[in-house]
Amino acid sequence: VLVTGGDPFTLSNQRLEWILKELRKIAHIEIVRFGTRTLVTMPQRITDKLCTMLAKYHPVYVNTHFNHPQEITLEAKKAAERLASAGIPIGNQAVLLNGINNDKYVMRCLNQELLKIRIRPYYLFHAKTVQGTSHFQTSVDDGIEVMEYLRGYTSGLAIPAYIINAPGGKGKTPILPEYVLAHEGNKFVIRTWEGEIFQIDNQPTKNLKELLKPDIH
Repeated sequence: VLVTGGDPFTLSNQRLEWILKELRKIAHIEIVRFGTRTLVTMPQRITDKLCTMLAKYHPVYVNTHFNHPQEITLEAKKAAERLASAGIPIGNQAVLLNGINNDKYVMRCLNQELLKIRIRPYYLFHAKTVQGTSHFQTSVDDGIEVMEYLRGYTSGLAIPAYIINAPGGKGKTPILPEYVLAHEGNKFVIRTWEGEIFQIDNQPTKNLKELLKPDIH
């Protein structure tokens, strides 16, 4: 279950705990995830009392929303440390924004700095078309360029999934650089992040049941 915005962490600890208690009464709910930007906008909200309360209802996850390295303040680092030390995994959902982070070096810096404070880059969203925000929109090419650069110049832990939300509520669609160039017979033609081309044999998956069957004569 995703508990999200408005921002749920603007509620009191008592109200948040009531929500968690009610959710934990539902047997088929396995994971509770909160979406909050308070780590950026109001990091003092992430108190020891809040973290202790959340930890009573594990597994609990938090996804937050840093868009630029300058948002990673000392206060934000302390907030992330409290959550992580309470056993709460934290993911980051950034939005690709023109003039803010549609730069491969800025995005690499953001993701690496997030990892240092135990926040895993999770999604990089292509900006939606929203009235009054068209100046923030970027081309899809910008996003692909960022993703291609990240693959070659940082840890896999620092590479989020680049996502476009399909219109009409059709869900999140991952966008990747083209690494598979061709599929010819039983061979795949693949491009590395450095642009080198190679082929691999497309070996059929073996039937383990047949391989492990006793050889009875």
